[in-house]
Amino acid sequence: MTRRLSQALLALTAAAMISCGAEEWSYLMSQAPGQFALLFKRVPIRKVLQRKDLSLEARAKLELVLDVKQFSETALGLVHNKSYSIYRPLDREALLYNLTACPGLYVEPLRWRFPLAGELPYLGFFKKADAEREKARLMAKGNDVYVRKVNAYSMLGIAADAVYTPMLRYRDYDLAEIVIHELAHSTVWAKGYPEFNENLAVFIANQGALDYCVERFGKNSAETKYGADSVYDDLVFQKYLSSLISRLKDLYSRSDLSDEEKLRLKQELFAQSKKDFAQHWLPQMKTGNYRLWLKLDLNNAVVASFAVYLHELSLYQKVYEKNGSDMKQTIAFIKGVVRNEKGDPEDFLKAWLEKGGR
Repeated sequence: MTRRLSQALLALTAAAMISCGAEEWSYLMSQAPGQFALLFKRVPIRKVLQRKDLSLEARAKLELVLDVKQFSETALGLVHNKSYSIYRPLDREALLYNLTACPGLYVEPLRWRFPLAGELPYLGFFKKADAEREKARLMAKGNDVYVRKVNAYSMLGIAADAVYTPMLRYRDYDLAEIVIHELAHSTVWAKGYPEFNENLAVFIANQGALDYCVERFGKNSAETKYGADSVYDDLVFQKYLSSLISRLKDLYSRSDLSDEEKLRLKQELFAQSKKDFAQHWLPQMKTGNYRLWLKLDLNNAVVASFAVYLHELSLYQKVYEKNGSDMKQTIAFIKGVVRNEKGDPEDFLKAWLEKGGR
């Protein structure tokens, strides 16, 4: 670990001691060993590519990452740093496990506050057992909880983001999308507005990865078609999710029902919604990316977890179009909004569009 990185981490630790609550501090201390472990055994990708025993599949993926990184910096205007120029071998099924929790009769997730990232609607755990332990604790308090695997996350510039072994399993478009998503976080981050941060990163990554595939593989390639179909499916799923959330909020706000009745009707609503998804929404989709929805045990936390990432994609599409469908210009514009305007950037962008983009 470099001296500069050590100093940065010590400064972050000091800030955490001052600004974190007891629960957040306990969480940070429990996860610190896992985070520090990932900062060792890192190897420059260029050096890994010199290995004669490297499989053809791994070589192709690592070369793709370097290519996506360069494209992100030059064509998209994303941050230029050492992220995704390094590889960290990882002998486990996932990088970490993200936990989202919601009260039994609310779709809004619980939130935790941290010094650099601000307010977050999820917690990441490096060991599955830790995530399951926290899940049990929160469920005992009456919360709905959802734990999912995650194979990449952004250090927001504190340290370079690495390519981890589980990422090499993704197909080319999906790998490009992940890299661009995390680089977007390091480029634009509004502290305290996680939905804005995640929705923006999803949009930049979707459009950016699609643009990359057009340049790398061709407009009519199978990878470009898959990318376009994936973007289409995100928009379809967002509409389904928005409808489900509206129905849940209507149920939870009813004053003529007891909490027990609401909880019973909630389960019926989830069962009905899953059937509706299978019969009416899934047939509209062009990939199998959202078939996993049918396998999930739906609850408020599952819904909220997806909603953090997919609730305003059309907003960013409109902002993108107002900026001449130029991603570099769009990112520069939104960076300016985050830097110069107060409050939720999404509120500003909505008002800006209502004024005709002026």
